[in-house]
Parts: sequence; C-alpha cells; structure tokens
Amino acid sequence: MKPQKPWEGPKRRKKSKSGDISKRYTLPAAAVEAIREAAAEYRSRGRVVQVAAELLTRMDPPPTPDPALGKMQRMTYRIPQRTVDLIEELARTSYNNDRAQVFAAGIKAIQMKKIK
Repeated sequence: MKPQKPWEGPKRRKKSKSGDISKRYTLPAAAVEAIREAAAEYRSRGRVVQVAAELLTRMDPPPTPDPALGKMQRMTYRIPQRTVDLIEELARTSYNNDRAQVFAAGIKAIQMKKIK
C-alpha cells in the first residue's frame, strides 16, 4: 500500500443525505418507463416516485390502476423514508397490499391534466 501524502485525506465513502434510503420495488414495466421519462422534468427518478406518492395521498379518491398490470420489473429508487411509509400505507389501505398498483396509480396521477 502506498503511503499517503500529507495533503491527501483518508479515502471515505460519500455519505448520503440523512433520511434517504435505497428501496427495491417490483413494479409494472410501463411504470418504469413512465418514471424514466418524467425524471427529466423532476430531476431524478426518486423525486418522481416521491411526487407520485404525495399526490396519491392528497387525492380523494385515488385513481384505480388497470387490473392487468402486465410485465413486472424490479427497480431500486433512492427515496426519503416518508415516501417509503406513504407507499406502504397506500398499498395497505387502498390497493390490497399491492405496491405495484400504487406505482401504476401514481403514474396515472402524475400524467393527469387536471387533478381533483
């Protein structure tokens, strides 16, 4: 191992923002594509997921997703703990414990022209 120069600090891993966690979800492939497309407008994919979850909690009643979700895909998003909790709560209360339906409904909410 090379000795360190006096001006070189110890090598450290980059610390993440407190409260943000990486969470892996199984969601419809169409939702994955819609999140990727919306990421340019919202600056990141995690922010798209965050906005979708917040919209769903404020909508009365939340939109119903398509019964046939199609091909499923696993994705990891870096999101705040509050968003993880919102997704779990929405899945439990409105979508029969199915997180994939929460994502499908969230994409519908983001794509709506007029939110009630």
